Amino acid sequence: MADTDTPRALLIVALQDLHDAETAWVERSGALQHNASYRIGTYLAEEARTAQAQAGRLTSAIAALNGKVEGPPNIWLRAILDDAARDADTIAAGPLRDTALVGAFRKGKQAERVSYETAIGLARRMHHDDLVRTLTVSRDEEARIDAALVLLDTILREMVV
Repeated sequence: MADTDTPRALLIVALQDLHDAETAWVERSGALQHNASYRIGTYLAEEARTAQAQAGRLTSAIAALNGKVEGPPNIWLRAILDDAARDADTIAAGPLRDTALVGAFRKGKQAERVSYETAIGLARRMHHDDLVRTLTVSRDEEARIDAALVLLDTILREMVV
């Protein structure tokens, strides 16, 4: 029998996946910040604060559903952060490295946005209106962060040319 066999169980899995993603950002931001320019480092510091707040909201949401916070690792986001770390180690410091890091971070933000939208859809179908509002706040934060990365990427591209 499958471990995930109800809408509630799937919602908890989605929330656990998001929680691990936010935890990964917090865990990895410091090391990535060390290898990035000031602009990227500033972004990562803000991302770590946002991810910490989002992880807290997810912990509360999972608890409200009587679920366990710990689930399987979010292998997609953790792999993206592994790629970013490799880029930080192998690409010369400066605009080229920063451009590669921005690309990796944008991939991560898109993955998170889609995951939040999935969880929102599940919560909506289950009539968990408070959870829909909470998840929408986090999804919208991800959209704002991605928009800031687009602007930063534009600035970096002008520096590289």
